[in-house]
Amino acid sequence: MTDFTIDERTRGDGAELALSGDLDMSATFVLEPVLDRVLAGAPGELVLDLAEVPFVDSSGLGLLIATHERAGRAGVDMAIAGAGPEIQRVFHIAGLAGVLPVRS
Repeated sequence: MTDFTIDERTRGDGAELALSGDLDMSATFVLEPVLDRVLAGAPGELVLDLAEVPFVDSSGLGLLIATHERAGRAGVDMAIAGAGPEIQRVFHIAGLAGVLPVRS
């Protein structure tokens, strides 16, 4: 089990959350309130940097999908950056390739 951390950065009118560690059920309990707070501030863009995330389980995928939907309803552009090949493979297997906005 990897410790999960969030490094929050402001970029212009946007927010970037650099995540580190496994994005599993216990991490979603840490991440969700941060996402709630950030989205409540209505940033122009929300970037989730997954460069340091080696593993995503179904609860992590569910939170990413829910966050993408919430951001869209709030008029906030959301992007996922830094997702390595293993994480992108999980997105593909889960049928989320092309659904979640992944930047290379």
